[in-house]
Amino acid sequence: MTVKVSLSSPYYPVIVRGAEVKTLLGVPAAKIRAIARHGNALEAIPFQIDRKDANGSYELARNVTVNTSMLGAADECVFMTADAGERITLIPEQYAQQPAVEIALVDPKSGAQKWVYLLVTNSAQNLPTPPSKYYVAYDPLRDVIETNAYRIGFSSDHPFMVSSLQWHTGEASKWSPNLLDTMKIRHHGKLFGNIGFTRTQDDYVSRIVAVKEGHVRIIRRTVNSVRVIGYLQSPSVTVDYVAYANGFQMDTTIDFPFPLGWFFSDIKTFTSIDWNDDPALPGLRIHGGDTPKGLAVDGHMTPEKERFNKVAGQRFAVENAYGLLLVQLEMEKPLPVEVHLYLQDDRTRADPPENIPGQYGNVGFLTTGWEKVGTSVHHLLFNVLLLQKTTMEQGSGMLGRYPWKTP
Repeated sequence: MTVKVSLSSPYYPVIVRGAEVKTLLGVPAAKIRAIARHGNALEAIPFQIDRKDANGSYELARNVTVNTSMLGAADECVFMTADAGERITLIPEQYAQQPAVEIALVDPKSGAQKWVYLLVTNSAQNLPTPPSKYYVAYDPLRDVIETNAYRIGFSSDHPFMVSSLQWHTGEASKWSPNLLDTMKIRHHGKLFGNIGFTRTQDDYVSRIVAVKEGHVRIIRRTVNSVRVIGYLQSPSVTVDYVAYANGFQMDTTIDFPFPLGWFFSDIKTFTSIDWNDDPALPGLRIHGGDTPKGLAVDGHMTPEKERFNKVAGQRFAVENAYGLLLVQLEMEKPLPVEVHLYLQDDRTRADPPENIPGQYGNVGFLTTGWEKVGTSVHHLLFNVLLLQKTTMEQGSGMLGRYPWKTP
């Protein structure tokens, strides 16, 4: 069986669902290996299988790293494009009588191909040793995710919020200073049509419920709720951080226990990143909308920056001397919510709670229309791609369909 997928940049993962490799359905996940041929050698490459339920949510249990289940149609098989190799003309004898899938990575422009093989054996003696290489690591004591490109840390009070971002400088064991002031979430609206209200991340209760570590990605789940009013049940917000070598996703599920429009109107939600206003750090430029040259972050609003706030867009980028951060928001099509870009670059304008007073390149998304959402469960997906300066030229024009799209 051969499965074809589009060839993405070597810095990004390939995700193949169980339904795409039907030959392997029902096979014990622990017996499936990803193999690539490099020259005359067959190597087991970094690979993992993550289980998903019928609703598209990861099935996670705290501190469980070994998958003991059978491969299901919704499950995801994950490996890195960079580990693909040459085509195998003859399947090795120890695998010949077992299910096998050939995955061809095809460059849609040149037609060039690379291959990875998902193979099964019933003999534990013939299973190739799993690779020791991990593209991403998790430190549970510090609650930090680290790759060779970036390091992110999370708030101890609100673990669904990113509190630090560092770039790897390219030198051994050297990291940039923390570039973030804080990640922010704001809810504004009216109660009973005329009573204004505001909620921030300080109104959330948040806890880590599970972390799954693997060779290719880490999935870290938090369950959260936000204070509403009186005895009204809070919407439940589950956030899965899915971290790869060169980026991460915030896979967000919101469960509304009642239609917000019964009590609230004019609801606006701001989700943004405020940057560290330290003169010693390299300057920032923000790209998005109709600003091809970008906007220089200097702590002062301008008419051009005000126009940025009028853009109905779902993608922006932040660039500095360390690299490029690309952010894209994906929403379900039936969701009656509008998305605009948001930028506030004003050192004199406080927006507590903050670590550093004032706002410095505070950029993100404004979403409106939440009062139109009924009692239901909805998905939002924030895709964050981090390209180091050393890889920007090779990677910026080759962003594959998994898991990021070109801004």
